[in-house]
Amino acid sequence: MATGNTLCVFTPLQNEPAATNMATIDTRNGHFVLDFDDTTGETAFFKGVLPRHYAAGGITVYVHASLTSAVTGTLGWLVAFERVSDSIQDIDADGFAADTTITAATVPGTSGHVSILNAAMANGAAIDSIAVGEGFRLRITRNVAGDSAVGDAELWAVELKET
Repeated sequence: MATGNTLCVFTPLQNEPAATNMATIDTRNGHFVLDFDDTTGETAFFKGVLPRHYAAGGITVYVHASLTSAVTGTLGWLVAFERVSDSIQDIDADGFAADTTITAATVPGTSGHVSILNAAMANGAAIDSIAVGEGFRLRITRNVAGDSAVGDAELWAVELKET
């Protein structure tokens, strides 16, 4: 398959909560969301397997999120991959690649409108050298040091797309 294909989509109910500073499940008008605080870098983990149609390109992470109440300020994220494959990662410990910053952008002027922010990550070290058919975890943290929106950010979905 050609690049540009969606590889995985994660929703709030697929979150594997962090042991500490975890994003919390919530609902907004019947939609499940993960709430991320504005002062503490709360985290969510998503587990997947890189699909067989992955063609060894880069991966762009798209975070779909709204704000509980903020209509001004900026919102940003940190994302990191961890390769979990045959004799690669002891799941008793973490082995994430370095965080990639999804640059903070202005929030929508209406609370509840979804904003889609993204970061492109090159194949190799940025995605912890995950290969086709291998397992991985994706860590998403609100970048509270790099954004200015007051109140919770509500993660609605995450898409991984090959670039």
